[in-house]
Amino acid sequence: MIPENEYIRVARIAGSHSLKGGLKIYTVTAIPERFNPGNTVYLKLNEGYKKFTVSDFRPHKDKMCFLKLEGIEDRNSADLLKGIDIFIDGASAEKFRNELEDDAFFYYDIIGCGVLYKGSDFGTVKDIMEAGSGEILLIEDQKGKRVMIPFVESMVNTERIKDRIIEITPVEGLLDF
Repeated sequence: MIPENEYIRVARIAGSHSLKGGLKIYTVTAIPERFNPGNTVYLKLNEGYKKFTVSDFRPHKDKMCFLKLEGIEDRNSADLLKGIDIFIDGASAEKFRNELEDDAFFYYDIIGCGVLYKGSDFGTVKDIMEAGSGEILLIEDQKGKRVMIPFVESMVNTERIKDRIIEITPVEGLLDF
């Protein structure tokens, strides 16, 4: 269960779209209904999380979409937001948990999981990053060193996610220290 005061990243602003403050976003959620008009999202700005209401949302292609937020009214304001992450609060995220498929989970669920490698404790998942071709797990090993593992089915087994454990089987040479 995600605490209500936690924020879950659902997108990143890729740039502006239109002269009226529209945003082009890259989504990291499988639930596009999070962006339905009237819903609340948060932008993480210097002063903290700022609340916005969605006024329009249109899928574009793949994970790219167009988003309009109330209060962002011109291209200059939208341009300043490039690279900013978009979040929802924990309560909003939990509303959609029952819509997940049986083998699906929120990224929030994997961060903090213990990591097993060759059957032994290896470390802890610290973050999930987007890369050009997919997501990468940022794992801190038992010695405090951070390693990156592509978040692909052939290298990451999430069958025990409910037990807060994942198993990794990276390709040969990836973990050579």
